Amino acid sequence: MTRLILGIFLTSICLSFLNAQTDTTFVESKPTFIGASLDYGFLIKHSESLRDLEDAYPSAISVDWSTLLLTQKAWNFCNCFPRVGLDLAYWNWDNPEVLGNGIIALGYAEPYFRTQKRLNLFVRAGLGGAYLTNPFDELTNPNNQSYSTSLSFALMVGLGLNYRLTEKLNLRFAAKYNHTSNGGVSTPNKGLNFPSLSLGVNTSLTEITYPNLTKIGKRQPPKDKSRISLIHFSGWSNAAVGDKDKFYVFGFMGKYSRWIGGRSALTAGTEWIFDYSRREQINLDMANASFLQGAALFGHEFWLGKVTFSQELGIYYFNDYRIDNDLYQRYGLAYNFNQHIFAGFNLKAHGHVADFFDLRVGYTF
Repeated sequence: MTRLILGIFLTSICLSFLNAQTDTTFVESKPTFIGASLDYGFLIKHSESLRDLEDAYPSAISVDWSTLLLTQKAWNFCNCFPRVGLDLAYWNWDNPEVLGNGIIALGYAEPYFRTQKRLNLFVRAGLGGAYLTNPFDELTNPNNQSYSTSLSFALMVGLGLNYRLTEKLNLRFAAKYNHTSNGGVSTPNKGLNFPSLSLGVNTSLTEITYPNLTKIGKRQPPKDKSRISLIHFSGWSNAAVGDKDKFYVFGFMGKYSRWIGGRSALTAGTEWIFDYSRREQINLDMANASFLQGAALFGHEFWLGKVTFSQELGIYYFNDYRIDNDLYQRYGLAYNFNQHIFAGFNLKAHGHVADFFDLRVGYTF
């Protein structure tokens, strides 16, 4: 999942450097689109506890509503014209006895590149929630190790082609990666991970003339090219130990971020994690070990105005009682209220398996 997300974002960065043509004065607008699409994919059995499930090929039908930001401000921001909208999909997981069905609602952002051409490219990233019909039950549905709550988080990233049939009607094809997880609220929670191919159509409610603008050149560096941040985070561990399935987890992080160009920054930092599911496991095993974990983190951030999107790889340097792999990933979204104070949420995962979601507050020096 890490490679896929990084690949898609790197692709979007590369695409943003494609040259446009000459400047054209245009009238700014924010036209509305409505659309529908069909998805077909396959379910990844990313954990040993999922191996007993039969192969499944999920399918979906979805509808969406969106607004195209056809403005100079949007072009200056990303050398593209993004769509922002809502997508509602009904998913058949192809295993109704165990996995049931699902409804996923996502808010998404979808930058378009080369919009002056009939064939253009887009990247989509969405975040929202899922309603799942057949969660794990120890008596009636013990084989569902993927989810144990009816409500879950959902995220999606994708890359696609858009072909403009008329000034209103578009045909679309996309490859997507989809994921649901309850973030450690209840176990089991291996999650649903399902790549899919999507074919759809959408139409604007009015005819659109796409401008042919000149690419914005090298961006000016931010006022502060580097940031030093201290962060506190809290959440609930996604672990079942003994007869308990909910444990408090908190920690502290220090991070250095350095702007490297455009809207990107490289990061390095450290964190200490206090996960009480580990303390419970150590007590059950009657081991003489610390439940604390210390790790070094290296990653990348997008500085998008007041919003920061981060992706990091963690490596434990203190892990006295080894339960998981020594490598893990973090994906985060934070909002900067002012120059110093920010808050957001973050997902910690070992491979495809979510460890915990946390809420966090921080201070930037």
